[in-house]
Amino acid sequence: MVITNYGSSCLKLQSGENVLAIDPPPKGGPRFEAAVVLFTNPTGTHAHSLGGNPIEFSTPGEYETREISCTGFEGTDVTPFLIEWEGLRLFYLGAASHKETLKTVLDRVDGADILFLSPENNLPEVQKAVSTIDPRIVVIVADPRLKKSTDSFMRDMGEKPEVVTKLTIKKRMLPMEGQRLVVLDSERI
Repeated sequence: MVITNYGSSCLKLQSGENVLAIDPPPKGGPRFEAAVVLFTNPTGTHAHSLGGNPIEFSTPGEYETREISCTGFEGTDVTPFLIEWEGLRLFYLGAASHKETLKTVLDRVDGADILFLSPENNLPEVQKAVSTIDPRIVVIVADPRLKKSTDSFMRDMGEKPEVVTKLTIKKRMLPMEGQRLVVLDSERI
């Protein structure tokens, strides 16, 4: 699986010909075809410039299509998603910042291999999420618009991350011990 950050919180997850997009921006955004699109802002605009006539999910619930299982969790501010695909459990917290959202979600998520965070997240709550979910890889989804926030967030996390523009991962590539901290950068895309 290859995970790419297209900026503005837009991620592309691809395995072979199967593509899942998360939070593509409205018109003028990236141009690629997707089979599935997840929107974490349930009240935002869901227009996008993606091709492929994708199936779209933006509300809490359980969904399965094209060998991808997704569970959307109800939140005060966003709909976080747990994605199960290729034997991996990926949890996209997005820009969840309300304590109620995080508490509700953390009570229901039973671990994940990869946890995606935004520098917009509340740091004490993020540290609790990382501790509770205990992912093998923590991915900070960098956004050039939030460069100062990303730098500050990483400094406050207290660890030196690996900075990449694409993350290639398979189940067998997950760290056996400890956690890998990655900043998924979009500046060079």
